[in-house]
Amino acid sequence: MSNKLTSLSSILLVAVLALAACTGSPAEAPAAPTAPPSEHVDVLRLPGGGYWGHPSPFGFDRGPGYTRASLIFDTLVWRDASGETIPWLATDWSLSDDGLTWTFTLRDGVTWQDGEPLTVDDVVFSINYYLDHPGSAWFMSQVNEIASATAVGDNQVAIRLARPYAPFIQTTAESLFIFPRHIWENVTDPRAYTEPDAFIGSGAYELVEFSQEEGTYLFEANPDFFLGMPYVRRIEFVPTSDDILALSNGDVDAFDKFGGVTEEMLTPFRQEPFAVEEAPGEWGMFLYFNLEQETPLQDVRVRQAIAYAVDRQAMVDRVLFGFGDAGTPGFLPPANPFYNPDVPDYVFDLEQARSLLEEAGYDGTPIELAYSPDWIMASARVVEIIEAGLTEIGLSLELVTMDQATIDAAAREGTYEMMITGFGGLGSDPDQLRRNFATGSPTMGFSRADGYTNPAFDALAEAQVAMTDADERREAINQMQEILAQDLPALPLYYTARVVVYNADVFDNWHFTPGGFGGGIPMPYNKHQFIVGLPEGVMIRGSE
Repeated sequence: MSNKLTSLSSILLVAVLALAACTGSPAEAPAAPTAPPSEHVDVLRLPGGGYWGHPSPFGFDRGPGYTRASLIFDTLVWRDASGETIPWLATDWSLSDDGLTWTFTLRDGVTWQDGEPLTVDDVVFSINYYLDHPGSAWFMSQVNEIASATAVGDNQVAIRLARPYAPFIQTTAESLFIFPRHIWENVTDPRAYTEPDAFIGSGAYELVEFSQEEGTYLFEANPDFFLGMPYVRRIEFVPTSDDILALSNGDVDAFDKFGGVTEEMLTPFRQEPFAVEEAPGEWGMFLYFNLEQETPLQDVRVRQAIAYAVDRQAMVDRVLFGFGDAGTPGFLPPANPFYNPDVPDYVFDLEQARSLLEEAGYDGTPIELAYSPDWIMASARVVEIIEAGLTEIGLSLELVTMDQATIDAAAREGTYEMMITGFGGLGSDPDQLRRNFATGSPTMGFSRADGYTNPAFDALAEAQVAMTDADERREAINQMQEILAQDLPALPLYYTARVVVYNADVFDNWHFTPGGFGGGIPMPYNKHQFIVGLPEGVMIRGSE
């Protein structure tokens, strides 16, 4: 069933060191690419990849849902192909000497899609609404670091932090959607709100239609957008059964893959009119251990034995076909600027694994392994490799299959023993290590390690967020990775290389944003490229 916006009420659903960037100003746009020659793109069709929730500020969880909502709703600042923070709703910003108050100056003349003006009151209201509805904002927003938001005159907002917080610009200012007070002030359950006005933002695109059953989302350009008429005039996310075939046939204009492709698949697209862009991995697959459950996993030697028995390189070869890297026990991938290459590793070694398991006194108690057979990255093959290694060392498994939504729910609720799960944001600010693994971390979502605690890690995790010296912070992050590699609350299995394949005659401005967008999303669907039509800056291509 497809639903027009007028009937949507019937439907249910990280800069690496931002403190150094205390001011912002518009970047100059580079020369326009040579193709396509048109002044704009009428329609851009993209694979839908399923239903990712309704695109209000609160109706989604994962990155694909955020990308759709970001077309409608704006943030104070954003990020372009250079990986630099650029002005968006705010034209400039500054940090107080005590490192606690960020002041943003708002752009003049911005209106909501219903014609009402966007004011500083809307910004203050949005932030306070997040604070008043804990658990409703997407997990990367880190609203808990905000103490208050107040208006300063008619066009500035002062955001007071609970403590100095180095990643604020990337993890918060770049990711928190601003939404209209006159619509949301009487909404008590934001995640469930799906009236038509739930989809009114200030963004470059207006929602025309979406379908939960088909996974389609249709957006049309907002002619009153504050930067001008967007370069791409209509964006359609449509269902496909085979993305490669769909691009070949002209049913879509691009597709992206996180690993799982071969050079043989890509070769036909390395010639005109097609093109291929590749990037290192900022998305990974993990084996999480629940340390709150009374299982043999509470003994670190059992977790280390599992690490030695899981052939991660075989996963790169057999699951990713070489398009990616084996996971490193320090959690962060090589694509992250804070990656520590010197953490202890667990090279595939069954004898060492058996020795550790024996030393731990493992008595044969089965351990449940939860996974989703319909996971996007060939989870069944991953399970096969894990099961083979653990069987060889005498560790008993009970396989539990779930659909992906149930896997995410189990991760959030801690109702698993051992779980295969995956997520991105791994190239963003390394404070994600604190959010995922520090004791008492308020992180919402599916990346939190249940039951893990280490006082030394906690001390480093809390100290690094306020460090303004890059070298000092790097050393703290290095030590955190070393502790995680020793304790293994989670075992990174692999990081997927990324590829976007596209028809350059339709749209040629594809890229992967360094560090991700919206707080760290590693996908190639940064709205900036569709709006501006250029890699950098805020001047819309063809409008000069």
